[in-house]
Amino acid sequence: MPELPEVETLRRGLERRLTGRVVTRVRVPVPKMLKGRVVDPEAFAAALGGRRIESVGRRGKHLIFRLDCGYYLLLHLKMRGQLLVVPRDLEEGKYLAVALEMEDGSELRFHDMWTWGELRLMTEAELAAHPSLKAMGLEPFSDEWTPQALQRSLSRRARTSVKAALLDQTVVAGVGNIYADESLFRAGIGPLRPAGSLTDVEASRLHREIRCVLAEATGDGGTTSDNYVDADGRTGRYAPRVYERAGQPCVRCGTPLTRIKVTGRGTVYCPSCQS
Repeated sequence: MPELPEVETLRRGLERRLTGRVVTRVRVPVPKMLKGRVVDPEAFAAALGGRRIESVGRRGKHLIFRLDCGYYLLLHLKMRGQLLVVPRDLEEGKYLAVALEMEDGSELRFHDMWTWGELRLMTEAELAAHPSLKAMGLEPFSDEWTPQALQRSLSRRARTSVKAALLDQTVVAGVGNIYADESLFRAGIGPLRPAGSLTDVEASRLHREIRCVLAEATGDGGTTSDNYVDADGRTGRYAPRVYERAGQPCVRCGTPLTRIKVTGRGTVYCPSCQS
């Protein structure tokens, strides 16, 4: 699933390509992708036709398109979603779910092999009240997200593993399987440690490494695992140090990396460097 670096990379590309553009035509080959109160493809197309995209924002792993009519599009890629901005006459390819044609001849295409992604047309009040957004934790680059804020969130899940806690979007927004593994490795903290067992020093170190790894990955355009590409179709350049490297030598000490399951998610760590 695309995480903060991938979604932020997409946001930047979409903002550059789509801000100020007017939607002239909407196609919905896969109506099940529409969620919320507007799920009829014709009603969805009518609501978007002639609307200008004023900005593209992000909250956690969600993208938020603000329209000039006061409505918003809330989009979540889920596991296999892709967003591409392409010429409208380009061959569609496989798994096209929703397409927004722009007045400049470009088209925003939402592809999803598994059709798990979600697209919601919402008012500002509906957006503010959306359960996932309302319960979501602080953004990791916000001033409010301090080491103390992280430790408070972890202490509320004291008995769960720190890896499982980091996957909980109410703890910190946008961190998922890739960057939880990477941050814990850099911080030298074992993924099975109880979240409430971290000392002040360890929580501060983890806070720092979460920010560092997210910044590095965003600067590299994200991590391409499975089928992620940015809005221009480019793959991510970030090279994980532990994620999906089970059995390979640790980049620090050479010990073979170990793979376990934590809350059903594959988790890779160094048994020597992380404790």
